[in-house]
Amino acid sequence: MPPPLLPRLEILVIENNPADARLTLEALKEIGRSDGVVCVPDGEEAMSLLRREGPHSEASRPHIIFLDLDLPRTSGMKVLEEIKTNAHLKVIPVVVVSGCSDPKEVRKAYELHANCFIYKPGNLEEFLRFVHICYEFWGGVVTLPD
Repeated sequence: MPPPLLPRLEILVIENNPADARLTLEALKEIGRSDGVVCVPDGEEAMSLLRREGPHSEASRPHIIFLDLDLPRTSGMKVLEEIKTNAHLKVIPVVVVSGCSDPKEVRKAYELHANCFIYKPGNLEEFLRFVHICYEFWGGVVTLPD
């Protein structure tokens, strides 16, 4: 469990698998940090939210993004590219969380300026540990931009 003084982070989870999105939310609930989490199922809605378009006009900018690469409508790589080429969004850390371990995909994600690439853990305990470690790191170790 993280120290009680960790700040509340606004987190955007871009994940088309409802089970994985729910696991992420449950892991954050376990450490008392589930408020401020928004989950979207595809890249098109993610970009709409990040641009504050349409129904997302009042959305707050996330402090961190968890991005799956296997997304419908707009691929995860395209979302990553759009985020990292947008002057207002490129400072948001993007943690790529993927079931794909293809070295070419890993390299491409880093070439597009992903902040890290994590292979999606295969079991519940590892998945919970991954979310806890990410939150502790991004919420307590690094300094995030305003």
